Amino acid sequence: MKKPVLTALGVAGACVACCTIPLAMPLFGGAAVLGLTSWLGVHFQIGLEWLVLVVMASVAALVWGTMVLVRRRRARTCKSEPSSGSECAVSPGAEGCGCAPR
Repeated sequence: MKKPVLTALGVAGACVACCTIPLAMPLFGGAAVLGLTSWLGVHFQIGLEWLVLVVMASVAALVWGTMVLVRRRRARTCKSEPSSGSECAVSPGAEGCGCAPR
């Protein structure tokens, strides 16, 4: 093969790996939730209002769990040294840390 063709294939592969796959995961997850909700409604004869309530509770639990996970990761990565005053002393590399100067 010629080098321009290989380059084009490499760029296309990188675009698929970087953009398409992360964007497709929430779509697959949403489709799975929709399918499960539909199955529950048909199989157990659950009313629409109860299904909406269950979906809303599931989304709220997912958001809460994600927030807890992010806070724990930030606390773990923000290694502060004790200092005088209300500000924590952080290294210059801790820019993503919650206590880093802005």
